[in-house]
Amino acid sequence: MTRPITLSVYQGICREGDFVANAATCRGVIAEALDRASDFVCFPECFLSGYESPEAIEAGARRLDSAEVQAFIAETAAHGMVTLVGMARFADDGLYNSQLVIHRGELLGVYDKVCLTGPDADRLGFLPGRSVPVFEAHGVRFAVQICHDSSFPFVAMAARRMGAEVLFSPHNNEIGAQYAHDHRVWVRNCHVGLACQMKMVVARSNIVKFDRPGMIGYGDSFILSPQGVPLAEAGLHRTKLITATVHPEMFGPPCVWADLNEAPAWIRDGWAAPRETDA
Repeated sequence: MTRPITLSVYQGICREGDFVANAATCRGVIAEALDRASDFVCFPECFLSGYESPEAIEAGARRLDSAEVQAFIAETAAHGMVTLVGMARFADDGLYNSQLVIHRGELLGVYDKVCLTGPDADRLGFLPGRSVPVFEAHGVRFAVQICHDSSFPFVAMAARRMGAEVLFSPHNNEIGAQYAHDHRVWVRNCHVGLACQMKMVVARSNIVKFDRPGMIGYGDSFILSPQGVPLAEAGLHRTKLITATVHPEMFGPPCVWADLNEAPAWIRDGWAAPRETDA
């Protein structure tokens, strides 16, 4: 990181299957993040399309070359903020759970969710991603993991080995209300562990949702320092844009003693081999 950077993360309601309404929400949030002089703004998993059901995805998914997606990308030429937004993406070989990385009216690239849940593949029909691209903008290298990816170290390790210092983590957690507390604690602990062990800033973006009996999207979006300390938190059950400024000196001590390069090469190369880099 060559200078301080300001990150914004959005927590809010995704309209299932309604690309137009969700894109309008994004535009309003983007304007607010620009007012805060943010360098990056991140939206939740599948935010443009919805994620609740096969029917919602069928209605909300788009191809990258669709007029609506291209118009959304083109609008960002008016500013220098990087926009990371999730959508169900139709491709020639099938359907992907994708996070678009957009900057100055151009698509820098796409991250496709690597570690799918059973319902992701069996019920919603997603195909798994096969690479971990690392991007660069505003003097920092950054990467994306999506929801269930954060349950494992592999995507974060691959990104860190390729020099990523910031890891965006969009989620779409709508789960049984009786499991929400335990799920929230476990997910947060996973992110704290990744931040500390990888020495990365980790920015989580999640939905809030209350419209299905017995189900809840609880939120708990946050931005963590490389020490795992919250720099900004959205809290639970509310719509909010959170913002934090990250400074280069945050990547120095105090921090965990271990360094990834201390691990034997056979472990590093076998468990987190880089596959693809987009700069």
